Amino acid sequence: MRKDIVTPTDRETRLLARRAGRTPVYVYSREALRAAVERVRAASVPGAGLYYSLKANPHPGVVQTLATLVDGFDVCSLAELETALNAGLAPRKVLFTGPAKSGEEAAAALAADVMVTVESPRQAGLFAEAAAELGVTGRGVIRLNTPYPGRTSGADPSQNQFGVAQEDLAEVVDILRASPLSVAGLQLFWGSQYADADVILAARKTMEEQARACVDRFGLQVEFVSIGGGIAMPWCDADPEVDWAGLAAAGLDAAAVDGADAEDRLPLVCEYGRSIVGSAGSLLTTVLDTKTIGDRRYVLVDAGINHVFIASRLIAGAGRGEPRVRMVGARPDAATSPAWVTGPLCSQLDVLAKDVLLPEVEVGDLLLFEGVGAYGPTFSPSGFLSRDKVREIVF
Repeated sequence: MRKDIVTPTDRETRLLARRAGRTPVYVYSREALRAAVERVRAASVPGAGLYYSLKANPHPGVVQTLATLVDGFDVCSLAELETALNAGLAPRKVLFTGPAKSGEEAAAALAADVMVTVESPRQAGLFAEAAAELGVTGRGVIRLNTPYPGRTSGADPSQNQFGVAQEDLAEVVDILRASPLSVAGLQLFWGSQYADADVILAARKTMEEQARACVDRFGLQVEFVSIGGGIAMPWCDADPEVDWAGLAAAGLDAAAVDGADAEDRLPLVCEYGRSIVGSAGSLLTTVLDTKTIGDRRYVLVDAGINHVFIASRLIAGAGRGEPRVRMVGARPDAATSPAWVTGPLCSQLDVLAKDVLLPEVEVGDLLLFEGVGAYGPTFSPSGFLSRDKVREIVF
């Protein structure tokens, strides 16, 4: 088990399974959430606010816990917006994002008095019209298009569809200035799932420089500049580990150097999702059957890719290794052998782990997939085969 992952003990696991009534069930640890926020904050930009992106895990219990630990929320839908507001966070600390927004979404976000990202001239016009119709003001955050850096230093960047192109910036600023909305801030999101400290630090520096250039070009008075997060959540056994120590050390050095000119710094915010919740979640599943076909041992469980799509061959196994899975209650000295862990679906894709080392298991035994707190139920095709949805518990 990785040291940054907190999993329940065998006793806790059995009790949580009984509490849920049945498996499969996701269990999220409040202790692990607190530890993850501390770890991410230490590895973040010194003095920057910390926002949590609900798309990683919008479970109300998780969001309510994080509302006391982070500085704000990033939401991408009306349902996420209501979850964030119901958690008690002030609307001024909520950012409504998304590359394409409907008129309904624009009106709802402005009516809730949250910040809204603007990603094109047309979207700027949409918010201007909605604000005028509602008779409200609003706070617009212009998202700047920024290429995603390569995964390693020197690798080529990649283009993406998000944000306002440089040639459209002046038009967007003009539309917002002529509207009831203020230009309250900027957003520069540069990607996800990065582990290399040098790449992350270079991206942060580039984002801050681009934000400063935009502020100076248009004479903006901003209260919020989000420069993304990007820190990975390695959950397969071949994923590279995040250089937490390197990020934290760089942050300490930066704080020492920048202390004198802190008043000149932009009001920076970093947004994180999987790196906060990923390590805090486990999936419990019950063995339904075992069999051997040829030289391959199969362990069939009640969780499938309809519950944990990130374990599918489309994501895991594609050069990332296998998910981390163990038998609950196994003797430390128990002999192990390779096994394929497969689910109950009539689909060849329903393989959760290939050739992972497990002891002999029996029907009724529990398996635990660790580090799966991000992109679980809401990322999974829960309607496939019309099976029961997975349960979720915060403990």
